[in-house]
Formats: sequence, structure tokens, C-alpha cells
Amino acid sequence: MNDDRYDQDATSGDMPPAPLIEDSTPPAKAHADIFFAAVKTTRMPMIVTDPAREDNPIIFCNAAFERMSGYQQAEIVGRNCRFLQGPETDKAVIDQVRQAVARREELAVDILNYRKNGSTFWNALFVSPVFGKNGDLLYYFGSQLDISRRKEAEEALHQAQKMEAVGKLTGGIAHDFNNLLQVILGYVDMLESRIDEDNRIARRAVDAIGTAANRGAQLTQQLLAFARKQELRDRLLNLNTLISDFEAVVERNIGDGVRLRREFSDDLWNCRIDPVQAEMALLNILSNARDAMDGDGEVVIATQNVVGNEDGMPSDLSSGEYVRLTVTDNGPGIDEAVADKLFDPFFSTKEVGKGTGLGLSMVYGFMRQSGGLVTAETMPDGGARFALYFPRARGIIEPTREAQDHTVGGGEHILMVEDQPQVAEMGQALLEDLGYSVVHVASASRALDLLRDRSDFKLLFTDIVMPGGMSGVALAQMVREEYPKLPILLTTGYSDRALDEDSRAFELVRKPYRRADLAQKIRQLIDGPTGVS
Repeated sequence: MNDDRYDQDATSGDMPPAPLIEDSTPPAKAHADIFFAAVKTTRMPMIVTDPAREDNPIIFCNAAFERMSGYQQAEIVGRNCRFLQGPETDKAVIDQVRQAVARREELAVDILNYRKNGSTFWNALFVSPVFGKNGDLLYYFGSQLDISRRKEAEEALHQAQKMEAVGKLTGGIAHDFNNLLQVILGYVDMLESRIDEDNRIARRAVDAIGTAANRGAQLTQQLLAFARKQELRDRLLNLNTLISDFEAVVERNIGDGVRLRREFSDDLWNCRIDPVQAEMALLNILSNARDAMDGDGEVVIATQNVVGNEDGMPSDLSSGEYVRLTVTDNGPGIDEAVADKLFDPFFSTKEVGKGTGLGLSMVYGFMRQSGGLVTAETMPDGGARFALYFPRARGIIEPTREAQDHTVGGGEHILMVEDQPQVAEMGQALLEDLGYSVVHVASASRALDLLRDRSDFKLLFTDIVMPGGMSGVALAQMVREEYPKLPILLTTGYSDRALDEDSRAFELVRKPYRRADLAQKIRQLIDGPTGVS
């Protein structure tokens, strides 16, 4: 190679001199000195390769490239750029680079590269051939830029958009499915009270229908939780108390082969969450831990107070005070290949028929809707750890109200508002079977007309999502203003954020509700706090 192409004064050690495109006349040398100084000191990583040498080795790199890659100059010069590639580098992108070099063309690609310490980074690579005056190929110039942060932000945005799209779809499906399940379960409850105990075939059939419908109801709850369309009934509570009260269910769920250990913080802060959804989230995580350990191992449930902006906290956790609930198992840990898909809906590593792929996505949706965060990681010594971060809440925990024993109606008049004909027919039959007199209307406006004409209604029972421009929540607000003494019970199989806050002022029973739950709710509202109808 012609030595006239190098600036001998600009090199150090064994490093080849900087490339010059023109002959070494004084003006050209001055330009080369300026160019070399700029390339050497710039913060953008840069390299030069020599295609005239075997395997197109690197003959120059600046300090920024050393910092980015973690290698020293002596480890870089003389090697082909492929030493930055690794197992996860996209082969198709490598082929693009190879073909551009072969065709002597410019190329701009994003490629996953590896540092000396084994960590990965996204590299925005621009490769350009450098030609001499006579058209001969002299060098390849490569500028690089670590765009890992940008890639992470793009991936986070893509994930959020994907979750939002799937959430809208699943939320709509769950709404319609809950209405169908409400009809099935409502009539199952009515049939159970009418089937003779000796009719085993009929009773077994009804039990099977009820079990299958309950399973479907659980799946819709998971869909709604993932979609963040589940109306949360949160209250102030302490996670230590919640888990302790729930421990019998937990132990039954994880099986005899799993040892359960608790590590609770004595001064744990309170948080405001929906206890039912929190219990479901905990059960889903414990079920995954049990399956990962094949039903034999140890699970540690721990609680702790943490601050969001402290070292070691997740980077996407907002600053503030949190209660952290962790579930750690001693199984094989989380496979890196599936770590990014762990909370995706319908993603499951279990065999067909052993998992729906909705359990962890339900946890994800519930935590986001609760203002918190869920993370998953493989521990250094093996095993997986799931961490749930709940925002701290201040206040005094109220005692739980005791349920009323009396659940049968005495002929009281109930105004039911439901726009779905099948659900309305079932609901009216169920309420009448409980001993109430029911008047059904299909719209909020018709309900208001009836209330203004009659004063003998003891309860308003209305769906939230209805056509006609007025929701069940808006109806309830108007009724409370005009008839403040009339009890109101809302029901829904779906709600959105616009209605959630306003609906919190009223009692609610979720679809698909069961006969016993509905009966108890209605009696509590009609009887009032004194228990007198």
C-alpha cells in the first residue's frame, strides 16, 4: 500500500497512520491533519478499514470507539469488524453489510453489537467507501452511534401500543361475553334450587354448566384486568393483613410439595387497592411459581417499604413511596428468550390445555391500573422473582362490614334498568325468584319517568353501559339528587376510566354475578346499616 496515503506524524505506536485521499502535497496534508484531529477528538465512534488487506481489517479507530466497545486500540486494529457481533446479532443485517461492502456502496443500518464485557448495545452504523482520484477503492469509513436508549424507548412505545390495541379488543369481547355468562349462570342458580337432590344426572349436568361458566367468568375477569377495563373497587388496606387472611387459599393453591415462607416488614405502609384483584394477582404468580418448580420447591412471599427513585429500583417506576410485594421461587428462573413476552396476553410456555396465557397479563393490567408496576427477573442464584409495587396510601383502615344473614325479599318493588333483553329477562326472573317485585325498563330516560310517576320503589338496579346517551352512572347521579333515600345498585361487565371515578360513589355487583351475591347486596342496601326494612 502506498505510504503517501498516510500521515506519519498523526500516529502512535503500531497504529497505522490516518488515511489521505489526495497526494501528500502541503495543502492536502494540512487538510488531512485537520480531518484527523477532528475524527480523533469527536464523541462519535469512528473506524477506518483497509479493503486492500486480507479480511478488510480495521486500521484506525478513535477514542470514542474504544469507549463504546470497551476494547483498547491494540485489541481493535488489525481485526475485522465482525468481532463486535454475537449470538443475537441479526444475520440478515450482517448480510446487508457484507453485500454493501462487496458492491462498494454506502449503507446505514441498526445492528446489535457486543462490548468486550459481553453486554449488548444497539449500534447505528453508517459505512461509506472512500475512493481516490483515479477511482480506486482506498478505505471504508464507518461512523457509529450507540442508540440503545432510543431502541429501548421505541420498544417500550411499541409494547404500549400493542397492549393498548389488544386491550381494546379484549375489553370489547369481555363485555359481550360477560352478558352471555350472566344469562347462563343466572339460570344455573335458578335451576339448582329446583332440581331434586335424588336427580343426580340433572344435578351433575347443572354443576358442570356452572363450573364451565365460572371458568369463563374468570377468563373474562383476566381479560378486563389486562385491558385495564376492570372497574376496581379499591380500599385502604395493609398487604400483610391481606396475605395472612388469604393464606389458607394460597396454601391450597400451591399444593403440598411447595414450602411457603413469609418475610413481612413489621412497619409496612398501607396502600389503596382492590383486595379481590390483588388476591387474584397473587394467586396467578404463585401458580406460575408452582408450575415452574414442578410442584416441589420453596416460595418466599415478602413485603417491604421502598422509595421509587432509590438505587436498585426499576427505571420505569415513578418517584414516590411504594409497598413492594415479592414472590421468589427456587425454580429454574425465567428463560431469556421469553422474558420480553412474559406479560403478553395469550403467551404461555405451558402445554396445551394447562394454561391460557392470561394470568400474568392480568397481573400486568391490574398493576398498571392501580398506579403501580410489576417486574420479573431471574435471581443470581437461580429461581424467579416477581415484584409488585403498590403506591403508598395514607389514612386509617376501616373495619370490614359484616354480611347480613337475611337475603330473601319480602315483595319490595325494584326498578331494574337493562338494555340487553336476555340479561333483563334472566335478571327479572332471578329477582322475582328471590321474592321481589320487579319492573324492567331498557333505558335511563324511561327509568326517570317511572320514578317520577311512582314512589313505591325500594331499590334502583341499573347496568352502567347503556345506549341512549345516558349511562347508568349518570342515571344514578340524577336519582340520588332527586331521591336521596332510594338505594342504588350498579352492575357492569365492563367499564372505562371516564365512568370509574363517578361510579365509586355507588355500590356495584360485577357481571356475571351469582344469585347469592346479588341477594346479599340487595338486602344490605334495602335494610340499610340498621338492618330494618
